[in-house]
Amino acid sequence: MADRKLKRYGLEGIAKILIAVGLLLVLFAWFAGVYYFQATGKITLFVVPLVFSCVSALLLLIIRYRYALFERYPYLMTLPSLFYHIGEQGNINKQSIAFRMIFTVHAMVIAVVGVLSLLLTISIGTSIKSDTASPFMYAYLATAAILVVSVLLLYRRIYIKFAK
Repeated sequence: MADRKLKRYGLEGIAKILIAVGLLLVLFAWFAGVYYFQATGKITLFVVPLVFSCVSALLLLIIRYRYALFERYPYLMTLPSLFYHIGEQGNINKQSIAFRMIFTVHAMVIAVVGVLSLLLTISIGTSIKSDTASPFMYAYLATAAILVVSVLLLYRRIYIKFAK
């Protein structure tokens, strides 16, 4: 596959929406950090939005340069069996469509990273402000669990669809 060039497809519409939603949620996490900072004076409230902003930026770079990365370093993509089976496909169009679907999953991760950033910032802010445990922490943990399960199920769906 290293000697082949994949057909370049743009991101799916849902991927673009997920990216926008994720980035908006990270922005809201910054606003939540500012709100709780004004109430508590704790600068550490900005750590969470900063970390999640960096994660989102890294994922955006990977999505933006996905074809160049894949064609230059194919071994990065063929380690998991999903990518291995897609790489075995003789049909370049089928490979390209599978590749596009995989990066839609990455866009979903950006959206969930935004949710996690917002929930964690609010959780920390409410805990500091009220000196009690925040109920947002349970929502945070549930969202993280849902993310892991969703990614695995979506990859399984792609694997089943293209491993034939």
